[in-house]
Amino acid sequence: MIGLTVGLEIARKALSSYQLALSVYGNNIANVNTPGYSRKRPIFGEAEAVDMPLGRIGLGVDTRTLERMRDVYLDAAYRRENTAYARYESLEQCLSEVEMAFGEPSDTGLGDVLRDFWDAWQELANQPESAVSRSYVVSRATSLCTSLGHISSQLTRMRENIDREIAGIVGDINSLAERIAHLNGRIVEAEVSGNQAGDLRDKRDLLIDELSGLAEIQVFETNDGATSVKIGSESLVERKTAVLLGTSVRGDNNVVITDVTLGAGGRAIRVTGGRLGGLLQSRDTTVPGYLARLDEIAGTVVEEVNRVHRTGFDFTGAAAGDFFDPDRPTAATIRVSDAVRANSNLVAASGDGTPGSGVIALAISDLRLADIFGAQGTSAEDYYASLIADLGIEAERAAAHKDVENLLLTEIDMRRESVRGVSLDEEMTNLVAAQHAYQAAVKLVTVIDNLMETIMSTL
Repeated sequence: MIGLTVGLEIARKALSSYQLALSVYGNNIANVNTPGYSRKRPIFGEAEAVDMPLGRIGLGVDTRTLERMRDVYLDAAYRRENTAYARYESLEQCLSEVEMAFGEPSDTGLGDVLRDFWDAWQELANQPESAVSRSYVVSRATSLCTSLGHISSQLTRMRENIDREIAGIVGDINSLAERIAHLNGRIVEAEVSGNQAGDLRDKRDLLIDELSGLAEIQVFETNDGATSVKIGSESLVERKTAVLLGTSVRGDNNVVITDVTLGAGGRAIRVTGGRLGGLLQSRDTTVPGYLARLDEIAGTVVEEVNRVHRTGFDFTGAAAGDFFDPDRPTAATIRVSDAVRANSNLVAASGDGTPGSGVIALAISDLRLADIFGAQGTSAEDYYASLIADLGIEAERAAAHKDVENLLLTEIDMRRESVRGVSLDEEMTNLVAAQHAYQAAVKLVTVIDNLMETIMSTL
């Protein structure tokens, strides 16, 4: 009878193990389209044998554990590339908007407006006694001021919009950190008691993947299953505790700027990766850089035109004053002086006071060729062409980096899915194999039952 009893135990273990396997494979199939789901595998092992008169006999099969199919190295690679991709994506978006602000190439861009401004002075030099030519100079100058102010206003609003988005991303990071910390607690509680927490780990990994797109992070797992998350060099999540980020505001060229801090009222921290890092670079470096170059154009035009204009004489033969308001030397504030706007006869063309002289108008027109723009000294058109070329190159570089990172991200994600993803064909094969094993175990129970019935009837 002891042999039959051992047989029943073998059948019982087999039924239990393959019943679990059927549930696991069925759950995999049910979650084929669940985002972040990692397929599970029952790991079988031979049950410990028992001593019998003829030697040790095994007691069937045991389910040792449920393996969660995951590759930590691929996870780390995915998050690293996701961080880089999100950063370049935000940079590309910013540079695209800067290109739209400048509106080049087009017939209404700043380059054409600058050319029209210099051409108006050339026309006045050819017709120094023409009141129409003087009015045209004022009109073209006003259009130049409007164009510079419009671009400056767009770039300034862009900085403000980016800043608002930065504040929103800080809130998103804090929300993800709190949820990760909460899942840490649940995972530790479950696994300390010997249970599997694969579903909770899937949820946590999905949150960490999302977090990696917002900022550059480092993830460490402890022996009890909890994770620590660092943003830059600062701790964001430690086991069940989330160290929330805060914000502080400051002024920068009449724009309110939000700094990211560690906790409310804490020290400012530097974030270089992810969407947050890209937005910070766009707000603090990229857009201000193009604003500064725009101000360089406006300030040089105001200074140089006024310098030459003051040496001339207006239509009445009186000594001329400033053409542009000297107190408004930036792209946002540049404007023709109030006196000239009110009376175009104050526009200087003559160099000696005689009505037919156009020396001053010609000298101002020739400023377009003077190497007075930028730190290295170049002409107005070359300086502006260089600005637009640099903008195009920078935007193209950001787009190229984004495309490369997207290819890497896609490749790594495919490899990761080959490990954790559910294949219906594979799961159905495993399901059928488990079903046959379960049916065989049931058959074994039936055979042993018949044998025991025979023995009992004989006795």
